[in-house]
Amino acid sequence: MQQFLNSSNLVKTVEFEAEMNSRNAAEFASLNNAELNWKPSAGEWSIAECLEHLALSEAAFKPIISRAVAHGRDRFPAATVPRYQPTWMGGWLIRHVSPESPKKLVAPKVFRPAAASAIGGALDRFLKEQTEFIKLVREVAGVDYNRVRLRSPVTALVRYSLADALVVNVVHAQRHLLQARRVRSAAGFPG
Repeated sequence: MQQFLNSSNLVKTVEFEAEMNSRNAAEFASLNNAELNWKPSAGEWSIAECLEHLALSEAAFKPIISRAVAHGRDRFPAATVPRYQPTWMGGWLIRHVSPESPKKLVAPKVFRPAAASAIGGALDRFLKEQTEFIKLVREVAGVDYNRVRLRSPVTALVRYSLADALVVNVVHAQRHLLQARRVRSAAGFPG
């Protein structure tokens, strides 16, 4: 979270970190379907499930972020680049979905991967959603992202800033890409 709090340009920092997530995910491109769908245990996710979960969450955020950017451009233009100020709810959520958090969380139903024995195309879906997310991030330039509020795709009762939503997406992806790496290095991984 510090890289976002210390950033002189949140949009550029989020863009950079999201591009790093895409590059990190590309390391799974050499894996076959059996490797992508292998689970360390019945209660743990496979690499494909991690990637599918990320694709689903980014797809759910996309229209919400898009509307928030359009609203912000009209109502909260920024003459200078605002310093990132997390909201209470946004800061709490970021801490809980970041890779550093030791807490295991249950994925909201809307973000759960399919309960199939094999998921195909998860990496491609994630990379496509990442590309679209990065395009949206670039559109945020010139908007006071701290003042624009949006509702969570999980529940309309939770609100936080557009800036928080951007950071949540990035750190959430970092968390699950790290989880996917742990699967790949787990004892018994095929190949």
